[in-house]
Amino acid sequence: MDNWYHGSPARLAELRVGSTITKQYNLACIFSHKPSIVSIDDEGIIKHNGRENGLLYIVNETIDLEHDVVPHPRSAMAEGMEWLTQRTLKIKLLEETGQPNINDLLTTEEINVLRELK
Repeated sequence: MDNWYHGSPARLAELRVGSTITKQYNLACIFSHKPSIVSIDDEGIIKHNGRENGLLYIVNETIDLEHDVVPHPRSAMAEGMEWLTQRTLKIKLLEETGQPNINDLLTTEEINVLRELK
């Protein structure tokens, strides 16, 4: 079974239709901190501006790619990194990610540069 992940600061028992999931463990950990900006550089290093204590979940059932998920239509990430759920999915808490790693946080200067690029 392929693992699908969801990161959130909220305690959850299931995901609603329209929730974001990913096969990328590290990306889900980043999402658990509720960032409004996520940046992935050419080397694949992910930085963000999320500040919340995070929780990482694993989808606890099989995903049918043809019926259960669709690629996120407004994702700025590489194809296949973000997916939206098309039905309610059972999830299980995998781990608490806690506070974000300071090395993963965007600086104010980096945030300003990214905002100028929009």
